[in-house]
Amino acid sequence: MLDVIDLSFDYQEQPLLNKVAFHLPAGGLLHLRGANGAGKTTLLKLIAGLYRAAEGEVHFSGQNIHHDLAAYQRQLCFVGHKTGINLSLTLRENCFFDLKYQGGSIEQLIAAFKLEQHLDLPSGLLSAGQRRQVGLLRLWMSDAKLWLLDEPLVALDDKALEFIMIKIAAHRKQGGAVLLTSHQKLPLSSSDYQEYCL
Repeated sequence: MLDVIDLSFDYQEQPLLNKVAFHLPAGGLLHLRGANGAGKTTLLKLIAGLYRAAEGEVHFSGQNIHHDLAAYQRQLCFVGHKTGINLSLTLRENCFFDLKYQGGSIEQLIAAFKLEQHLDLPSGLLSAGQRRQVGLLRLWMSDAKLWLLDEPLVALDDKALEFIMIKIAAHRKQGGAVLLTSHQKLPLSSSDYQEYCL
C-alpha cells in the first residue's frame, strides 16, 4: 500500500532524514520510533504530502503521491500532535462542523469515550486527555485507507487506549494501514506490527 523510497530531508540546510525506506502493506501497522527531534513528525508530513523531500519518493498503491496529490490525500487520515479541534466550539459542534461527522448517532460515538456529559460544553473546558480523544474521533469519521497518527496514545487513560487499539485493529482487518509514532510501547505482540527507528 505505502512505499517510502530512500527519503531524505534537510531542515534549514541541516540534514534531518537520510535515505528512509520501508514498505507498509494493506492491513499493516508500522510503529515509527525515534528520539525527540529525530524527524518523526517531519516524516509523517512528507508522507502526507505536506512537505517535499530533498531526495526519494513516497508511493501509494504503486504511484508517486505527487502525481495526483489531492486524490492521494483523500485516501489518508492524518491526526497530528495538535488535536485539530476548535476550542471555542462545543464537542458536538466540533464533530459536525470541524470533523465533518456524517455517520449515525453522535451520542453513541461520544459515549464510547465517556464524553457524553461534555457534549455541549466548549471544548476549551476539556482536559488534555479529553481533547486528544475528541481529535481521535476523526478515525471513526473517516473512510481513509491510510492512517498517519502522530503520538495518538499521549494523555489517554487505559480505557481510551484500549478503545483506540480496537479501532486500529478493525481498520487493519478491513485492509487499511496505520503508521503511528509513539514513545510508548504498543500494547500488542511485537509479531503483530513492524517497527522502524529513526
